[in-house]
Amino acid sequence: MRSLPQAWISLIIMAGFLGVWMIPFPFAYAQELHTDDYIITDFKLKNSSTPSLTVQGKAGASYDYSVGDEGYWAYIFKTDKGNFMISISGADPDPCCYYGADHLLTDDIKLNECLDTESGRGKPSFHDHTAEYLGRNLNLTSVDHVYSILVTIDDPDDECETGEHVNKIYSQMGRVN
Repeated sequence: MRSLPQAWISLIIMAGFLGVWMIPFPFAYAQELHTDDYIITDFKLKNSSTPSLTVQGKAGASYDYSVGDEGYWAYIFKTDKGNFMISISGADPDPCCYYGADHLLTDDIKLNECLDTESGRGKPSFHDHTAEYLGRNLNLTSVDHVYSILVTIDDPDDECETGEHVNKIYSQMGRVN
């Protein structure tokens, strides 16, 4: 029969062994992109100033860290007063993501097209399935189209001053006239 100190030592060693094997799993899970977080199911304009979209998963909750600092995911709102973008990026799984809100100067969202942005007058907001662009004095009357996209970043050049290009369109939804 073991003495009480030996039993505690054995328990501590076993807990340490299990802990070493369990550490990588939470980070591997956090690094996965959950595509449901980018599949748009609805969009609307709230309170004449807040473009909003709904996704199947949890809005802004995941990011694929293998992209590193060479890309980001984004939700785009095409409105009657211009285009606005919420960006989701990250270089390290803890915390999950970094968020931004920009005014998108690019009109058309097409594969491999350059994105031209300027600092926005708003901030991103997330509530479960919903992503919102909270702006001041936007005075919007409509949101006509929304997108969720993957943007890759390359060196700027004469054709694309930002070096940012639409790499993939995950989901999009528009109004039918």
